[in-house]
Amino acid sequence: MKFGHALVALSSLAGSAVGMVNTHKDQHHMNRNFIGNSLWVFGDEGVNIFAPDGSDKLKNIAKEDICHLTAGYRGRDPSLTCSFYDAVSDGKKYVWAAVSRGVPKIDILDIDTGDVVGSFETCASPRKLEYHPLREEIWVRCSSVDSDATYPSYMDVFSTASPSVAISSDMKFKEDTTISSWGYTVVDNTLGDVGYSTDWDQPKLFKLDLSSKSIIDSFDMPLGAGTYEVAYSPMNRHVYVRTSVCCTCGFPNADVEDCGRYGSSNVTVTTGPYAGEQSIKGMCGRCDGIKGVDTLGVYEFDTTTDTIVGNHIMAENFGGDPFPSPDGRFIVLIGRNGGTTIRILEAGATSEPSTVFADLELGFNSTNYEDDQVFSDFAFVEMDGKNKIVFVSGTENRAAIVDISNGANNVKTTYVKLGGGEMSLRRQVEWAVGTPYVWIDGDGNSEVYVVDVMSGKLVTTLGGISTTKMLSVQNYAKVHEDRLQKEAIQAAIEAQIAIQQEVINKQSESSEEPMDATLSSAQQSDAAVTSDDSKIDIVGILGLIVGACALIVGTMNVFVMSNMKSQIATNKGDLVSLGSKDVA
Repeated sequence: MKFGHALVALSSLAGSAVGMVNTHKDQHHMNRNFIGNSLWVFGDEGVNIFAPDGSDKLKNIAKEDICHLTAGYRGRDPSLTCSFYDAVSDGKKYVWAAVSRGVPKIDILDIDTGDVVGSFETCASPRKLEYHPLREEIWVRCSSVDSDATYPSYMDVFSTASPSVAISSDMKFKEDTTISSWGYTVVDNTLGDVGYSTDWDQPKLFKLDLSSKSIIDSFDMPLGAGTYEVAYSPMNRHVYVRTSVCCTCGFPNADVEDCGRYGSSNVTVTTGPYAGEQSIKGMCGRCDGIKGVDTLGVYEFDTTTDTIVGNHIMAENFGGDPFPSPDGRFIVLIGRNGGTTIRILEAGATSEPSTVFADLELGFNSTNYEDDQVFSDFAFVEMDGKNKIVFVSGTENRAAIVDISNGANNVKTTYVKLGGGEMSLRRQVEWAVGTPYVWIDGDGNSEVYVVDVMSGKLVTTLGGISTTKMLSVQNYAKVHEDRLQKEAIQAAIEAQIAIQQEVINKQSESSEEPMDATLSSAQQSDAAVTSDDSKIDIVGILGLIVGACALIVGTMNVFVMSNMKSQIATNKGDLVSLGSKDVA
C-alpha cells in the first residue's frame, strides 16, 4: 500500500467513525420521536409543531390535552379555551406556556417530543413569561392575585431544573390585591440578581430581588400615569419603559372626542394643552398616539445607576412601544400611526442615551387606520453576517424585509406578497432561529406563510391554522453536547493518525536506505526480506489504526448510551413527580 493511499484511507476512516456515532444517536432520537429544530404554532385548536421550512408537520397536540376549562364570558357556560398569552423555551428540557384566560396554571411540554408533561399552579391570570438562563428560572407575570394562596403575589417563579419544587414569591405591586396589575418584566443574565417590572396604573419602574423574590425599590417615571411595555439592552444595561399619560375626553375641544368603551373618570392631566388640570373629565392609559399629549414616550433607564438618562418618541412627536433586537443593539419603536413610520434606536454607551439609527417609511396602505398600531409584531434575523428586520402590516398581505446590515445610510427594503383575503391588525411574526425562514400568520385568513428572507421569496403557505403565538424551539443543550462529542471523537482519531503517521514515516525512511555493495548475496537477500517485512508492517499499522478508531467509536458509543440512559431515567423521574401535580 502506498503512503498517500494510506492517509486517504485514514481520513475516510475518521469521517466514518464520527458518522457511526451520529447515526446511532439519530436512530435513538427517532425512537423517541425527537423533534429537533422546529417552529411551534399555538392556537385555538392546540399546538402544531413544524419543520422550520413548513414542509413537514412533526407533531399535533390537541386542545383537549393542553387547554383548560374557563368560566363563561358574561354568564356563558364554561368552555375549553386556548388563549396562549405567552410561551417560552428553556432550551434544555421544556417549553412553558401561559395557556388559558383566568386559569392559574402554567403548562409544560417536553422540548424533544412535544409531549404534555403537566400543569402547574401559579398566580392568577398568568400572561407574560421570562426565562433566566443562569438562574434556571421561569418568571411569570400575572395580572391578578390568588388571595387564598399562602404567598399572594402578582409574580411567580419556577425552577426549570426541578419544576415540581415550589418557590415562594412576594411581589405585590398594589396594596389592594383585588385590583388587577397589568405589566411586563425584565430579567437577564447581565442584571445579576435583580429584575425590573411595570404596572399599568402606576408611573413606576419596580426593582426586584430575584433571590428573595420580593420588590426592593421603585423609581418614578416623571409626569406619567403608568408604565407598561418594556425592552432591555444587555449592551448598555438600559431598560426602555413605555410610559402612559392621562388625557381629556368627551367634551368640546378635549384631547379626544370619544372616551371609548371604558368611559371616563375624573383625572389629573400632566401633559398637553390641559396639563395641570385636576379632576377633569378624561381617561388614563388610553391616550397613546395623541400628538402634543403622548409626549413622554419611552423613558430610557440606566440600571447601573438606577437613573433615567433620556426619553424617546416617534418622528411624529408622540410615543411608541419599544421592542429589542436579539443582541440589544437596536430598539424598535412602533406607534399608532397606521404604520407610516417606524423608528429604530441604536443603543449607546452605558449611562448615555440611545440615538436614532433610522426612521423607516414602509409604504403600507394605512387608509382608515391612520391612528392605529398596524404592526403588532416583527422579527429580527441575524444570519450570515446580515441583519434584517421583517415587518408585516395588518392592513396588507405583504411583508417588508428591511436590510440594515450596511448602516443607516444604506438601508434596503424589499417586499414579499403573501396570501389574499381578510386582514386583521394582530399578526404574529417569528424567526425560525438558525434558518433563513420567518413565519407570518394570516390571522383573519387562518393561514401561515413561511418566507425565506435571504432569497426574499414565499416558500410555504399552510392553511386552516389559527394562531395566537408562534415560537422557535431547539434543544440548545443537546446541540452543544452533540458538538462536544463530535469534537472529542475527531480529536481522538486525529491524535491516533498523527502517532501512526510518525511510525509509517520512520518505516519508510528505513526501507529506502541504499544497500551496501560490499554485502554478501546472503546479506542482500536478508535486506530484501526486511524491506518486504516493512511493507507488511504498514499493513499491520493500518490494522492497528482501524482497531484504535474502532475502540474510540466503541468508547464514545458506550458514553452516549450511558448518558442517554441516564437522561431517560431522569426524565422518567420528572414525569412521575410532575404527574403527581393537579393536571387539567
